[in-house]
Amino acid sequence: MKKVYSSPNFSLAALFKGILEENGIACIMKNEHIANLGGEVPTNECWPEVWVLNDEDFDKAVEIISKQKQDRFLPSWNCPKCGENIEGQFTECWNCGYERKL
Repeated sequence: MKKVYSSPNFSLAALFKGILEENGIACIMKNEHIANLGGEVPTNECWPEVWVLNDEDFDKAVEIISKQKQDRFLPSWNCPKCGENIEGQFTECWNCGYERKL
């Protein structure tokens, strides 16, 4: 069993756990209920963690999480057709329908 992700954001940890499971990777989340210990225990020790159950899935899991993080945090872009500013995770302009080529 190996840890593939840790975050102070419970929602992101749960999201990545779900994405790994959708890709056929068995995993668990640890530290789901110990956030209240922050201050008594070092804060980063209380962060939710995602662990893969099979070590042979580790590399694939890291690759999937890296890709997801990259896709979610792309910089915003301006539509070349209408000039509208679009958040980075979107590939189509909401205003005119222009499809961004990545």
